[in-house]
Amino acid sequence: MKKLILSGLLLVATTSFASEQATQTTDWTSSSLRQAVSTRPAGDAIRGAKLNESLMCSSCHGKEGLPPTHRWPAVAGQLESYTYKMLLDYQSGARSEDNRANIMTAVADLMSEQDMSDIAAYYASLPAPTLAQQPVPALVTEGDKDRLITACASCHGLSGQGGIKGTPAIAGQTAETLKRALQMYRSGNRDSDLYSVMRQASQRLTSSEIDSLANYYSGTN
Repeated sequence: MKKLILSGLLLVATTSFASEQATQTTDWTSSSLRQAVSTRPAGDAIRGAKLNESLMCSSCHGKEGLPPTHRWPAVAGQLESYTYKMLLDYQSGARSEDNRANIMTAVADLMSEQDMSDIAAYYASLPAPTLAQQPVPALVTEGDKDRLITACASCHGLSGQGGIKGTPAIAGQTAETLKRALQMYRSGNRDSDLYSVMRQASQRLTSSEIDSLANYYSGTN
């Protein structure tokens, strides 16, 4: 019965944009984000694996955190803190950039903070992808001082492992997901980033640079 109800919610979410947002959205600061993450319930990865199936997360993100198609984000090895923050954003309405966000809002609305922490723990327990040996774009290690673009590695790490300033792991993420995220930040449709860091950086990127960064971080061994 629960799956039937969830399926109905997902159908509504994919056919139209939500007409109403949650009554409150999360306007994060470093302090409030740190507080939310540090006080979250301890995650149970075993229970999280079960939630991945019962909440139908696996239909998009895969049983082992790797999506069946490139249309959906990879979540294997993602940092617990980031997944938990992301689910809070969906539940509050802070993320509402497209139909995919509506799907996630429908799912997050069914979740308690314990559920969020458990599924975050499960994804973090899965093997994280590693980047293949390949030419590294200058924007990753150096940024562009003339355009005030900070090096990607300064937040996401030299290997795309994330964890710096609350940033996600992006090594092995699908190229389509990375391109979509940067384009959404650039347009301002996605605005849940702390202190507008991603919005500011992406607005200075060309489309070819977005493609280059997405292709680089999606390349795995």
